[in-house]
Amino acid sequence: MPAPTAAPAHPSAAGALTIFLSSTIGDYEDYRREVQNVLLRKAECACFLSEDWIGGYDATVDKCRQRVCQSAGFILLLGHWYGSVPPGKEQSITHLEFDWARERWQGDPFPKMAVLKPKPGTPADDRLKEEALRILATREREERYLHAARLAKFHAEVDDRQTEWRTIRTFEDIHDLREYTLVIGRDWRGYTPMAAAQGQVDAGKGATDPRLRDDQLGRLGREPHHRAIRKLLSGLAAHPEVPAVALLVSGDRDAGQRAFVTHVQGSLLRNHRPKRKVGRLPPGSSTLPALLAWVAGTLGLTSARGVDTPAALADGVVEELKHQPLHFAIDRVGADYPGGIAGFQRDFWQPFWNRLQLLRTQRQIANRLVAIVTDYSSDAGNRAGVAVDAQSGKSADDFSRLVALPRLGPIDESDLYDWFDELEVPDDPPGRREELARRALRDEESGAFDGTPLHVFERLQGERLWSEGDD
Repeated sequence: MPAPTAAPAHPSAAGALTIFLSSTIGDYEDYRREVQNVLLRKAECACFLSEDWIGGYDATVDKCRQRVCQSAGFILLLGHWYGSVPPGKEQSITHLEFDWARERWQGDPFPKMAVLKPKPGTPADDRLKEEALRILATREREERYLHAARLAKFHAEVDDRQTEWRTIRTFEDIHDLREYTLVIGRDWRGYTPMAAAQGQVDAGKGATDPRLRDDQLGRLGREPHHRAIRKLLSGLAAHPEVPAVALLVSGDRDAGQRAFVTHVQGSLLRNHRPKRKVGRLPPGSSTLPALLAWVAGTLGLTSARGVDTPAALADGVVEELKHQPLHFAIDRVGADYPGGIAGFQRDFWQPFWNRLQLLRTQRQIANRLVAIVTDYSSDAGNRAGVAVDAQSGKSADDFSRLVALPRLGPIDESDLYDWFDELEVPDDPPGRREELARRALRDEESGAFDGTPLHVFERLQGERLWSEGDD
């Protein structure tokens, strides 16, 4: 890989402070979302996660370096998984990001850098160890052999006791992590107790920041898709033999699939367990065993480590279905799994569904499993022969295939007005909603209409839709 070009330094700006969140993703995924949420909603700091970046066929390493160098703050979450090493490199992408951040703030005695890691023996530490072991089990033998040494070297570099004695904060659970992140973000924004006492900032500033959540953005322009799922799930009453259904959420690469799935999880699937957010297979873990391990871990199966076939997974799932309905949501299957959607259907879903149907019939279990998978391909033909249309007539046998929802498309003005009504965004003064819609749908540079969902989401995140104190 060619050496990256020099990235521009971050411009000094009085607006929203942008923080780069660095961590491995496979183990820290849920924690990353919580950190992003508290930074956006409570600390008035922008934090766009790497898994949500908008872009094309970019060089990942170069893009990460550019983002680090353009950020105004850097937070590193340390864990027990070292991470993936890019081709031609000797360090993981997370390790590289830390090095770039040190270079970015070199010579600054009080850099806007923070490092947090789980306190040994706490629930967060136990969970992150388990996740690291799960990911490591899917890797090649050589990588497993080198992992401990690489991880120890990285931690030693971060926790540099020989020269600078930098502070590392430890957290016990997700609530600890959110609180520490909030303090860090507000401190970097200047909202410190001393500044408030001296009258330099408003003492109440930053206490509330009614910004948008993924589940709220996922409602925007998606009522037809939501209605299709609602009708499908209620219609399962006519098919008591069906044990599970897999929903295919598709659209172009920037169609807001993840936000929509988050909305569905919090509404139609709110009574399904577990309460886990949409996730991805860890980088480099694109195998059937890795997929089985990921699903078993996500569903919280007690015997997850012994699951090595779709039939074995079904045996574990049926025990959980005795007590409660289940669901899991897996992002970017088309890109992460060999063979894409077709491979997922052939290798995993079909045999899993067949075994689960047999067990459901034998044991007379009422609860079902709902799976959601996403595809970001612009080619709708890649689901031919794999998925059935959610809006067409179908027999019970069709549920052994994926059920394709209408493709997610661009956002238009009427979608925004309907959404403003749903969220009770005030039109005060009159014409405010019209102005908000115009800004959400216009590209700032060209002035052209752009209803690409993720572009609209980013513009809306810069708006204050409600007054302070509004929910």
